[in-house]
Amino acid sequence: MPTTRSGWRLRVLVVLANLMALQSCGYTLVGQGAFLPDYIRVVAIPTFVNSTQRFELEVRVTDAVTREFVSRGNYRVVGDQSGADAVLVGEITAFVVSPIGLDRQETADTWQVTIRARVTFTDLVANKVLFTNSNFTYQDQFEFPATGAGRIDIEVGSINDISREFARAVVASILEGF
Repeated sequence: MPTTRSGWRLRVLVVLANLMALQSCGYTLVGQGAFLPDYIRVVAIPTFVNSTQRFELEVRVTDAVTREFVSRGNYRVVGDQSGADAVLVGEITAFVVSPIGLDRQETADTWQVTIRARVTFTDLVANKVLFTNSNFTYQDQFEFPATGAGRIDIEVGSINDISREFARAVVASILEGF
């Protein structure tokens, strides 16, 4: 370790250079993205279109996306575009539940649930699409012990969980510009 005055200055310069490099590397906290223009404060989120056969899926997904958007920033969410600065439009195109694991009696107890949607986020002030994905896919695994529940019961049980996780992924993609 240098003990001279010039050695001490060198160490200070190295520390300062490293701090400046870290500051300019582009890392930010997840969920704190500033991708949206500052003037966007009111976001319209109309009910998603449900192109699947799953009853009320659009209600659960829209509710989850709305809650996630509100929780992630200082945005006011409305149902229609009048007076909104931006609009998030979605269409659920697939909801698939597939068995992927068996218990000792060879009954399905682990399921993969996939939700797929078309999602577009448009800046209404600048009339510009800020985010679009025609095949936004989220999938997760859920365990449902064999209790005699049918496939419909398993689908119903997974809708709230998958809707919440899907909403987190959609909103993160929009707010963080992915």
